[in-house]
Amino acid sequence: MITLAKQSEPLDVRWSRALPVGVVPVRLSVTRDRAGRYFVSTLVEERIAPLPAVFVPETREPEVVGLDVGLASLVTLDDGSKFDHPRLLKRYAEKPARLQRELHRKVKGSRNREKVRQKIGRLYALIGDVRRDMLDQLTTRLVRENQVLVVEDLSVTTLTRAARGTGRRRKAKLNQAILDAGWGELVRQLRYKCEWYGRELVIVDRFFPSTRRCSACHAVGPKLDVSVRQWTCSECGASHDRDVNAAVNLRDEGLRLLASA
Repeated sequence: MITLAKQSEPLDVRWSRALPVGVVPVRLSVTRDRAGRYFVSTLVEERIAPLPAVFVPETREPEVVGLDVGLASLVTLDDGSKFDHPRLLKRYAEKPARLQRELHRKVKGSRNREKVRQKIGRLYALIGDVRRDMLDQLTTRLVRENQVLVVEDLSVTTLTRAARGTGRRRKAKLNQAILDAGWGELVRQLRYKCEWYGRELVIVDRFFPSTRRCSACHAVGPKLDVSVRQWTCSECGASHDRDVNAAVNLRDEGLRLLASA
């Protein structure tokens, strides 16, 4: 039960999770998002038990996975497994556009305009909640099933810079798809979950040519356009799926970095 200052009645709170047993909250804060929802956050000190180590049954080596984040598939593993891109902005594209047109027709400063603005805020809050929940389930699964996770250090800010000159419309769509994927949130969740549960997260330098390096002979080819999904190595003739090849290269580079460290 929570009662704020200058309030006689306790708050009607719908808890997302119960507080740890025997833990006293250090701080409590109340926030309001752009959709008009209020959240009560409590800061507690809790020791999280690490998960059991995961090993390859045949060799008893730690289970290592390379993760390539992309747009065709949100995450591709080095074994060829792929997790679909949710494309939430595309799924909900019709409703935001309709509400924006409705907002444009309302008189500035009117109550009706404020009502439409709140509807838009609630819709984008819903999209954000769905995205975070999907990423939370995905990252938890990856952390539970693997001992070492290797991912590329992507600069989302650099990748989503506004385009100039020709091709601006295509670049704008690409930027929207990158932001919709939530790459930064995915890596953020992997960081703290690996720290919580005793896993090793290896971040490979963003300039490592994971996409255009052949995972069979390690020859580095020319840059590939985003539309190229399959390519053949000119040195050894191996055919590659773009994302799977990048995931394999990231796994190998992660193992090299671990050995050198």
